Amino acid sequence: MKSSTGEHYPALDHVRGLAAFLVFSWHFLHASPEGPVPYDFVPALPLFSVLDEGHTGVSLFMALSGYLFAKLLDGKQINYLPFFANRALRLLPLLLVVICIEACRRYLAGQSLDGYFTGVGLGFFFPPSRMAAGR
Repeated sequence: MKSSTGEHYPALDHVRGLAAFLVFSWHFLHASPEGPVPYDFVPALPLFSVLDEGHTGVSLFMALSGYLFAKLLDGKQINYLPFFANRALRLLPLLLVVICIEACRRYLAGQSLDGYFTGVGLGFFFPPSRMAAGR
């Protein structure tokens, strides 16, 4: 999808790429039940500890987004309905695909989908960590 303003800042692409790499690395390293980067390995190479901190990439994305919003909207008014519609068009299709793939995976594994779809519905209102804690 093209930016709604038509503006692109190629000088920030490397920052966006670094943030994506940090988030991807965190998900990749935490996919195993054995855990993330072995902690006896981290002190030997402290640079690798950044990969174990997924919030670093997310924080970088947030800072970059704030900077771009401020730069693009300086002195302009924002029309909220098209703004949110554009975000929904970018994010909701992939979210629905992931929800459907996980539902199919659970169905084929013989698991009940009632709890899954209840959790997905509650996820729109409560953070997942709060639901897992039973609060």
